[in-house]
Amino acid sequence: MPSTDTAIAAQPAGPLFDPLFDQLTAAWTALQHAQPGLPPAPQLRVALSGGLDSVVLLHLLVLLRTHLAPQLGLEAVHVHHGLLPEADAWADFCVRCSAAWDVPCRVQRVQVARQHPGGLEAAAREARHWALEGPDADLLVLAHHQDDQAETVLFRILRGAGVRGAAGMAPWLPAGPGRLARWRPLLNHSKETLRRHAQAAGLVWVEDPSNQDLHYSRNFLRQQVLPLIQRRFPGVAGGFARLGRLAGEADQMLTELAQLDQAALGSAPWARAALLALSSARRRNLWRYQLSRIQARLPEEDQLLEAERQFCADAARAGVQLALGRGLLCCYREHWWWEHARPAAATEARVWLGEPEIAWGRGRLRFIPDPAGLPLAPGARVEIRLRAGGERLRLHPARPARSLKNLYQEAGIPPWERPLLPVVWVDGVLAWVGGVGAGVCPELAEGPRWRLVWEGPNRLP
Repeated sequence: MPSTDTAIAAQPAGPLFDPLFDQLTAAWTALQHAQPGLPPAPQLRVALSGGLDSVVLLHLLVLLRTHLAPQLGLEAVHVHHGLLPEADAWADFCVRCSAAWDVPCRVQRVQVARQHPGGLEAAAREARHWALEGPDADLLVLAHHQDDQAETVLFRILRGAGVRGAAGMAPWLPAGPGRLARWRPLLNHSKETLRRHAQAAGLVWVEDPSNQDLHYSRNFLRQQVLPLIQRRFPGVAGGFARLGRLAGEADQMLTELAQLDQAALGSAPWARAALLALSSARRRNLWRYQLSRIQARLPEEDQLLEAERQFCADAARAGVQLALGRGLLCCYREHWWWEHARPAAATEARVWLGEPEIAWGRGRLRFIPDPAGLPLAPGARVEIRLRAGGERLRLHPARPARSLKNLYQEAGIPPWERPLLPVVWVDGVLAWVGGVGAGVCPELAEGPRWRLVWEGPNRLP
């Protein structure tokens, strides 16, 4: 490889007549037909590390712009992690390389959390993904190739990631909340194909020494495991890539099945009997689909199996709440639903000072002026507390007061919510209970009336 000091390859004068350029051109044409939502003059953001793969990708896109798609907008973004002494030199190389090809290049510096629970690799990946997002682009183009796909599929299989994990990286990923659409046009091409293209074009690039560090699992697979398998099974990278495509198709079918099951359930809370009527595989497939809509990483299979065991047990009717990732699987009596696993707000006893709402536990208590509401006379002491035990509330003038335990059961409030519900006392009189409502309290002095509204834990659709 030539030294990066010998000069960056100049603006391409003509297309390279090699299969890689021809196939990228075909991939771009196919993408335009498959994604009619792309604007006529799309703005492409290229992740440029300065390594072989991303330099080849940028070179091919510059050729595409020069000869076939002059309307194409190109921007390079180099993420400066600051983890190695060479980081400044790599950033400078990317700026010079892009400038030689008339492509603007933005260097995005990031702070990598060294104490990340997933390790330094995961922390750098998260920081990189954040840095590559943002406005003023229609598409993020990434240089992942067939060898990367093989490594990803093998890594996820070893982690027991299931069908979705084995699907590897998708060549096209539509835009989502806070995320640009992603295109990986080199995913079916080997690293060696990219290298031949770079050498034929006289390209230069940088080498990251951390790629040789076998402490990182992906490097170990790339440097030790895959070459060993390749010697016995030539073409294994293509085999893993095919496995990824087939797993992707299987995952799509599982998603479509989950969507059908979801539609049959209707709106939450859902009937427990309807879920029990599904096979175990379809039940857990539905849960994975529902969880995938609220979080990136799914729980381990053992966790799902244990959750399913508890859900199917007759004891679940009495109330069960199971943590699965960022979701809480809740079941009570004949229904089930999901809630966000969020930290609870403080629930120490407090006096109401006229504020329109109070955060309480995993919900909030709102005070709304209402002529038919509870009288709260000026100067009355309005206290919000937790249930202490033994409280009784009368809901109807002609009926006796009843225990909160009975009222909670009648209202269908799950057992785990009851200890955290707000209980409102006015001048020492129990006047209102969250989830139950206001009591009949003739002893309260007249005054402005308020309707109290308890908004409990946020259930997921």
